[in-house]
Amino acid sequence: MSFLSLLRHRKDLVEYEAGDVIYSKGEPADTLYVIVVGEVELSVHDRSLGIEGEGSIIGEMALLESATRNSTATARSVVKLARLDRTQFKKLIGEHADFALRAMTVLANRLRAVDQLIIAKLDS
Repeated sequence: MSFLSLLRHRKDLVEYEAGDVIYSKGEPADTLYVIVVGEVELSVHDRSLGIEGEGSIIGEMALLESATRNSTATARSVVKLARLDRTQFKKLIGEHADFALRAMTVLANRLRAVDQLIIAKLDS
């Protein structure tokens, strides 16, 4: 069973309407989210980093670093999210290799998106 199938059946999913801010830059972070249904846009200083969909992980960087959020996440549609604290995240990574690979892919993609923002700023 895939990690998303496991999360889809949780009774504690949180739901947001289109346009709702899930978290904002600068807020403390004690959880990350896995998008079970819908789409979320991530932005920094009103510049989009991209749109994440089903199976994507958001808010992971602040949780991993025990830091504040470095982006804002806004629901683009009705979304259902699985909230994971650090202990739940570590357990899921240890038990599901596909989740661990997904988490690494998300981090690589986020770094690539930020690199593009930096390059665009330097070129302007």
